[in-house]
Amino acid sequence: MASRGSGKDIILQAFHWNLVKTQGTGTMDGRDVSWFRLLTDLSVKIAAAGFTIVYLPPLWRDDSAWEGGGRHGGGEGYFWHDFDLNSRYGTKNELKELVNALHAKNIKVIADLVTNHRDSSRMQKDIWPYPGPCWARGGVDEGGSFMDGKCDLNLSNHEVYERITGAMNELMEEYGIDGWRWDYVWGYEVHEVVNWIKHTKKDEYISIGEYWQDSPYMTNDPMVKRYGADEAARILGWASESNGCAFDIILKRQIQTAWPAYLKYGLNTRKNAEERSSVVTFVDNHDMGASPFSPANGWGQQCWACPPFYKSKAYAFILTMPGTPCVYWPDFFDWGHDADISELITLRKIAGIVSSSGWIDLTDKYSGFAGMVLDQSGKEALAVSIGSDFKGPGTGWKTGYEKKGEYSVWIKV
Repeated sequence: MASRGSGKDIILQAFHWNLVKTQGTGTMDGRDVSWFRLLTDLSVKIAAAGFTIVYLPPLWRDDSAWEGGGRHGGGEGYFWHDFDLNSRYGTKNELKELVNALHAKNIKVIADLVTNHRDSSRMQKDIWPYPGPCWARGGVDEGGSFMDGKCDLNLSNHEVYERITGAMNELMEEYGIDGWRWDYVWGYEVHEVVNWIKHTKKDEYISIGEYWQDSPYMTNDPMVKRYGADEAARILGWASESNGCAFDIILKRQIQTAWPAYLKYGLNTRKNAEERSSVVTFVDNHDMGASPFSPANGWGQQCWACPPFYKSKAYAFILTMPGTPCVYWPDFFDWGHDADISELITLRKIAGIVSSSGWIDLTDKYSGFAGMVLDQSGKEALAVSIGSDFKGPGTGWKTGYEKKGEYSVWIKV
């Protein structure tokens, strides 16, 4: 059974890169309250906005640290040290309270899983002796290398597999976690993900892979071996083989051009409904976009940030079109897009748009992006104009929401 949610989900990525500091715990602005406690306090607002899934950062303890150029970081969860759930985001009791608060509002909770790589500076103190059979160095690695590969875990090792399986079961059974965001999935084989999903005791609600690797020359990438140079085929192949979802990196490439007419080339607009329902669309995330400013680490990673002037158009697209949309925390809570996003989510739900919805392409008749989106029964439900001279479908429709000079969305009366 595919782990792709209900088809009606709206995901909130509930973290960014600048939340925790190397020189202590707590949030970036120095408040004593933990991030999990802040999320619990904001759970009413999260529910009111219409989000159905909250996506949390990696939950296992991360004591990594780096300093350079007057900045410092670490502790974000991506170089976790052991399976201790008392992390810099909060205590394990605060995690449990957060999940319970969200579940009480019918919101599912997923966690980021980092199963491929660790922090090289801490190997001698790790839970597994390094080098050795639990690592790619001294063991086996079926996937692509993270940097030089010396930090990669050997996921084929029985001890590694069993301990990660046990930690996943703990998160699901004792803390109520409903599913996963899989970090860096070209770093390991799909069958390893499938086995974990199969062998955890509860059924995952949704499973999302981060396949972000455009080079067709990475010969140690399992997906390149099977699908070759076609990046879209590799992303969709990962989703198909895992029976889950994958982030729509192809749409992200189109968003980066800031040309509305190119939006239709994402994976969420494919002709095949199964493919549309297998992708999670997004505008920015903790790696690619900026984070609210921190004296410790500036504006965050910004590896591939959406042009700020284009962000509202991009959200209008992902929140009205097929695919499962994911909203980045700072865009909603820090940078003033909350009212627009809330209105678009409401409109999407009223119109009955789902991840597999069909759509009618009108871009050959108009500038920018123009299209009609169908509801679950195949009826025209929304009309969308983004940076376009398309003025709407006319009789039988009304303006649902618009941002003058940027986009308009009409809904069937």
